[in-house]
Amino acid sequence: MKHALHISIALGLVVSFCFLNGCKEGTKEDNEAPLTFTSVQSINLSGEDRLNSLVTLRWWGTDPDGVVKGYEFSFDETNWYFTEEQDSTFLFSIDAGSDTIDIDFWVRAVDLEDVVDPSPAYLSIPLKNTPPEVSFDRALIPVDTSFNLVTLLWEASDLDGFETIEQIELKLNEGDWVSISPGRSLAAVVPQDPLASGSTSAQLYYDDASEGPVIDDLRLNEVNEIYIRAVDIAGSYSAEDTISNLFIRGKTNDVLLIGANSSQPNFFYQYNLTVNNQPFDFIDYVRDDAVHQPPVWFPTFQLLLQQYETVVMYTNDVNFTNLQTNAEDIVLEYASTSIQNYVDNGGKLLLSASFPNAFSTGSALFGILPIDSLSTSVGQARLPIDSLAVGVASGYPDLTCNSFISGLDPIYPASDAEVIYQAQLTKNNGWEGPNTVGVRRKLNGNTNFVFFSVELHKLNSDPVDIELLFNKVMNDEFNW
Repeated sequence: MKHALHISIALGLVVSFCFLNGCKEGTKEDNEAPLTFTSVQSINLSGEDRLNSLVTLRWWGTDPDGVVKGYEFSFDETNWYFTEEQDSTFLFSIDAGSDTIDIDFWVRAVDLEDVVDPSPAYLSIPLKNTPPEVSFDRALIPVDTSFNLVTLLWEASDLDGFETIEQIELKLNEGDWVSISPGRSLAAVVPQDPLASGSTSAQLYYDDASEGPVIDDLRLNEVNEIYIRAVDIAGSYSAEDTISNLFIRGKTNDVLLIGANSSQPNFFYQYNLTVNNQPFDFIDYVRDDAVHQPPVWFPTFQLLLQQYETVVMYTNDVNFTNLQTNAEDIVLEYASTSIQNYVDNGGKLLLSASFPNAFSTGSALFGILPIDSLSTSVGQARLPIDSLAVGVASGYPDLTCNSFISGLDPIYPASDAEVIYQAQLTKNNGWEGPNTVGVRRKLNGNTNFVFFSVELHKLNSDPVDIELLFNKVMNDEFNW
């Protein structure tokens, strides 16, 4: 509507002018050039009061005898750029080594006949670069000890605009700085040789588990200092942020034992691995209010598992808080993606678990574990004292219940799973369902996943049989 009004007024003036001066019909007056204006005539700033390098400019134009169709702007009066907009945000570059610059800006209106304002509006824009800022997210980084790797998260910003950050840089101890794209905000530091001790090189992995650069001077079985800084397009560095006195424990064995059961049957598993000549590394995910659980489960847990040939893990139905998402769930839900990656890539896993009542039928664990589903029946499946979990696959001993188990979780096996144990259940209050409590899954003909939906330490009435079970799994099934 504004354009229509301008045309109407312009035509009225032409008609009036011709009538008063006796113009002959069809006579055309010369087109007048448009006029251009900026929102401010000058930007009178100096010293620390200068603008940052991300600047929004506004302009407009008028045409005494027509319509402004657009604008051309320039920073040198030689190269002009056309736009129909009346404002734009510019990200100016300040040369490395300099923190101030004055930018020349011209803008001129263009009318419908491509006539431009011969006297463009002009601004001198005083700029001062603002250094970026970056800091570690300490709420999601281990407090004092990390196992075999450490996952770092950070937040970066720049008053000149996030686009002005050129790179993030990390350094370990006395090593060299390495560069990371500013689009990244997570890097897991994983030793290239997990069995090393002292200073060694490490591979960085991003939040999608893709590889970043190699970084040196990771110190295994020692305390570490970790530094971060940001650098912008003008070459200005942020202040450094530091994680201090973080002990990073290295790998010592090919078997990893992970305890995530609130009743903490740690000795049961440690003993049965030891008597079967299976030296192990141990992480307790329950002790000290679960302080050693990964603050960021993925990719941390996946990168931890892939360092080991065999993992033994025991969990139960107790919920823990995911520090990254504040969700409340069982450990296996947080670990599910990493477990799938581990077994799909040839890892060997012995897992004992129990599930909450009314466990979600839509859980991602179905299919990742060798489970199709659980019974949704009312009532309970129980295993009284001295009842058996019967070994139905060759070489698996019968196991005897040493304490009354209510709310047992018999499973419907996945289509690619083989049943190895069935329980002598007592069905309570009309419960109906399967009696399978142990299965195995093979990869390329070799067993690499043995799963129990019952807590194994509750089947320890005869310790010799339990020892035989661990021998069968660790020294037979996983011996490839």
